[in-house]
Amino acid sequence: MTPRRPAGAGPGGTGSRDAGFVFDTHGVRLLLTDRELAVLDLLAGGLITTAIARRLGISPRTVGKHLEQAYRKLGANDRVSAVLRAHSLGLVPSQPTKT
Repeated sequence: MTPRRPAGAGPGGTGSRDAGFVFDTHGVRLLLTDRELAVLDLLAGGLITTAIARRLGISPRTVGKHLEQAYRKLGANDRVSAVLRAHSLGLVPSQPTKT
């Protein structure tokens, strides 16, 4: 999986969202992958792991692994704190997307 690029930084770098940059406690930039952002977006929309897996065509275990990595990068310990942190950083919309 490739890290998300900043807007305008080459292929895949354009879009409506800024890059999924998060900084750790030492100021080191960590990147959320496109898939981690997609999982967080669906999580923010209220979907459970199995529903996210079905929507993305991956296994529930893979969803869990994407969430583990996103938690680590966001400094979160659970779903609620991960979604709140992602909202505060502008990584997921404040209003769930309608599908």
